[in-house]
Amino acid sequence: MTNPYKKYLDQLFEKLLYYRHISGRINKILQKEISLYNTDIANIYIASALVISDWTGPTDNGWELNFHTGIYSETTKDNYKKEIENISSSQLCLLYSQSFESFERFLKDCLFDKLERDNEIKKYVISLLPKNQNSVISRKNMPGGNQLFKILKKVGGKTFRKFTASNNLDIKLKELWTILSEVRHAITHNESAIELTRINKSDHHFDIFNYLFNSKKISEDQLLIELDYKKFEKLIKRFSEFAFQVFKLISIEEKLEWKK
Repeated sequence: MTNPYKKYLDQLFEKLLYYRHISGRINKILQKEISLYNTDIANIYIASALVISDWTGPTDNGWELNFHTGIYSETTKDNYKKEIENISSSQLCLLYSQSFESFERFLKDCLFDKLERDNEIKKYVISLLPKNQNSVISRKNMPGGNQLFKILKKVGGKTFRKFTASNNLDIKLKELWTILSEVRHAITHNESAIELTRINKSDHHFDIFNYLFNSKKISEDQLLIELDYKKFEKLIKRFSEFAFQVFKLISIEEKLEWKK
């Protein structure tokens, strides 16, 4: 029997490789910018100001009248390198969020494929849906977040428990999922600021976070997530390996070929 999950794995691998390729181009372009303006003879001054109009205010014979908001930004040679690093980190964080979304889509595709052939799993997934939705399950209303991980754990059975208890990285799958998910949420919804309580639930959680992400303290209980090209490369590799373990454990549970 052809392994039905292989196509989803290949699709994810193609997407993750594309993101890594983009990150490499971003890194080369921005590093070139730094070297160009970091010489002794370089002189740079870039300024921006926010100018707007008042939609309900007076006009100049129908033409809008703009005014300065008092908000401005400026870049000089002294802070140019740091600003480029911030731009790079911001772009890589956005690519990370897209990578997580692709990984979550892979999980949903695999698990929905499974439930279509397994009534026990289908009943379990339906039980996790909100009461106003729990009569019919479709790919569109597959649960996400921790509910999705519960389904993976259910489908993975003994193999899931075996893989999370013993693997070459000594990493717990649930803890890895928690960190990846919490960071994606912070980047998307909180401008990359994350509460310490979200990532230091245990030493293992915090070790995973520190290995995969850079950060700096912005308050007593918050960190700002930062990424550089090397960290992003690690993340793409970790996403890919995590996905392969999912593919492998589901395949083993169904006695499907996974080695080719």
